[in-house]
Amino acid sequence: MRQLTDKQRQRDVIRSLKHRTKQWIVPTSPFVHIGRDVYGPVNELIEREMQNGLIHHYAPPKKMKGPALRSKKKKKKKYKGIIICLPEHMDFSENYNVTMQHLTVISKLVELVKKNKGRALPKSSFNLVSVNFDNLKSISTPAALVLTAEISSWDDSLRNELTPKIGQWDDDIYSQFHDLGFFDLFTNKPEYKPCTDGHPCSDKRLVRFKKGQCGVKGKPRELKKDLKQIVGDEIDKWTFLHTGLGEAITNVSHHAYPESFEARSPKKQWFLTGSYHEPSRILKVAFYDQGIGIPQTLPTSKFGEKVKSFFAHLPLDKFKQLKDEHLLRAAVEIDRTSTDENDRGKGLQDLLEFIKQLKNGRLSILSSSGHYSYSMEGGIESTGSYALQRPLLGTLIIWSVVL
Repeated sequence: MRQLTDKQRQRDVIRSLKHRTKQWIVPTSPFVHIGRDVYGPVNELIEREMQNGLIHHYAPPKKMKGPALRSKKKKKKKYKGIIICLPEHMDFSENYNVTMQHLTVISKLVELVKKNKGRALPKSSFNLVSVNFDNLKSISTPAALVLTAEISSWDDSLRNELTPKIGQWDDDIYSQFHDLGFFDLFTNKPEYKPCTDGHPCSDKRLVRFKKGQCGVKGKPRELKKDLKQIVGDEIDKWTFLHTGLGEAITNVSHHAYPESFEARSPKKQWFLTGSYHEPSRILKVAFYDQGIGIPQTLPTSKFGEKVKSFFAHLPLDKFKQLKDEHLLRAAVEIDRTSTDENDRGKGLQDLLEFIKQLKNGRLSILSSSGHYSYSMEGGIESTGSYALQRPLLGTLIIWSVVL
């Protein structure tokens, strides 16, 4: 038998190692956290929305380095980095479906980032790379608030790493989001200067949004102070703007985040803003929380018996009583007649009463799959409740009056 030299033995060992079958290794990297059971349904949702007209682009794949670049035989996974492009018009009236389509996709992608604790998502999962504002030409105050809330949650989940790119933004859109305080979310703020008061880009003035947490008071009073700067001293007489609105926020946020609910935002928070449109003299206030929604909590809350009593006088079967639009209607009616301690439950009624005094205004509540509205025009009032084709993730209250 021929004796092998050390050099020959070393070559044989290396050749043997090269021919070994690669074994499957369970990933232990901190970058892999959520499984396919979590991101799979989100992938399916996004693929459906792409077929239904979701405006998007795929982001270019990240450049590979080291062994990954040199391994030509290695099968490449499809990189699913996605850029969501906002539509031209966003609001919750004429353009509700397309607005909610894009907001829902953004929300679901942000939720994945939160569940993965800000880590890099698996390559087979859709990953939100950017939200493109370049095509956006008009946006309502409530839609701007909800969009800001989702971007805020995304930035919080990524530990404040987002940077806005505003080079192609419409001037009117930039002016509104600047007034809203949108850019205060980011550590790296854009250098572009806003329009001056003498030459405003937009005839709609927004106040900086307020971000609060459940149980924390005082934000409505701050909103009233900011609105005074764009409406005038007359607003001092409107005590409801910090009392009634404060009660309404307390009532809604009190049930928005039950213990069994996994909050979408890192903190159990809500968002508040206001705007004034000078040509039409419309003052608008919008409140939004990212909680479970009024219809989901009302039947099991302390108002449960009052809900049953309310429906007992209506010709609705039990199945229809559980529909979100009817539960929202019940919530407002119970709010109107409730006399619980500390006058809790009177917040919405203060807002409604002011509409009646001016004889022109509207109150809308959107939550889950339901929409309730009260409006008065020329002293004639009307109410309505109907189902939403696309659910709103949370609760949105929109109050407006013509001054």
